Amino acid sequence: MSAGSRRNPRRGVVLVAVLWTIAMLSALAMAAAAGFRGFAGVLGVDRDRVQAEALFTAGLEAGADLLAKYRGRPLTPVETRISLSAGAARVRLGDELARIDINKAPVEVFASLLAEIGAPDAGEVAREIVLWRDGVVKTVAQGEAAEPRRQAAGAAPPPQGQQPAKQGFEQVFTNVRQMTQIPAVTPAYARLMAPYATVFGDETVNAATASRQVLRALPEMTEAKIEQLLEARSTAPLEPARLDQILGSAGRYAKVSTRSVARLRITIALADGYAAAAEAVIVILPKDTQPYRVLSFEQLPTPIGTDERRFFE
Repeated sequence: MSAGSRRNPRRGVVLVAVLWTIAMLSALAMAAAAGFRGFAGVLGVDRDRVQAEALFTAGLEAGADLLAKYRGRPLTPVETRISLSAGAARVRLGDELARIDINKAPVEVFASLLAEIGAPDAGEVAREIVLWRDGVVKTVAQGEAAEPRRQAAGAAPPPQGQQPAKQGFEQVFTNVRQMTQIPAVTPAYARLMAPYATVFGDETVNAATASRQVLRALPEMTEAKIEQLLEARSTAPLEPARLDQILGSAGRYAKVSTRSVARLRITIALADGYAAAAEAVIVILPKDTQPYRVLSFEQLPTPIGTDERRFFE
C-alpha cells in the first residue's frame, strides 16, 4: 500500500457523498422544472378559458346586433365573423321560431315528427308525450288532487325539482333533453328530434323561415306544398292569404311570425390553437330595458357538425 493511500483513507467516501449530492440536486432541479411546467400549463388553461369567455360574449353581442337588424323581417340563416386580439369567432343565426315547440305541439305534430325520424311506434310515443306533458300542466293548474288521476292515466312523474312559477304556466319542458324522462322517449328519439325542436317557440312553426326538413316533419305537408312555399317566400314576403292558398289544411301548423327569437351557434378559435363552440338562444322584446336577453347558453363538446348545420340551410 502506498504512502498517499495511507494519508487519505476517506477519499472514496467523500467522492461517493459528492456524487450523491449532485444526483439529489439534479433530481430537485428536474422536479422544480416539472412543477413550473405544470404551473405554466394551468395558467395556460385558465388564460384560454378567460379568452374563450370573452369571445363567446362578443359573439352574443354580435348576434344580438344582427338580430336587431332583422327585426320585423324573416330571420333567414345568416352568419357573421368577428376578430379580436385573442382570436376570432364565427356566429351563425337561425330563427328559433322555425322549430316545433314541444311545449305547445299537438299530438299529431309529434306523431308526424316521430315518423319523419323513423320511429316505428310514432303514434304511440306521441300520445305518451302529450299525456305526460298535459298531465303536468293539469297538476299545476288544479293542485296535487290531479296527481293521482295523472298517474292512473299512465303518465310518468314530472322532472325532479321542476316547479312551474304559477298556475296555468305551460312550459313543462325547459330543454329538449328533458323528454327522455318520459319512458316512451328513448335517448335516440330525443337526439333525433332535437334539431327540429325548441322550447322557446310558438304554437305553430314560422312558415317564413322553417327549413325543408322541419316543414317535411309537419302533418299534411306534401313535397308539392313545400316546394311552392319555398318558392313563394324566396320572391316576396308571405301574405296570409297566399300562405293559406299554398298550404291548405297544413296551414294549421305553419304561420308567419315576426317575433325576434334566434338560435346562435358560436365557434371560436384562439391564437394558440384552442377552439370551442357554444349554442345560445336570445330574444329581443319590445319596450324592454335590456337590448336582448339570453334564454339559454350551453358550451358544446365539439364544434358543430354538418348534420346539425343542414337545419339552417
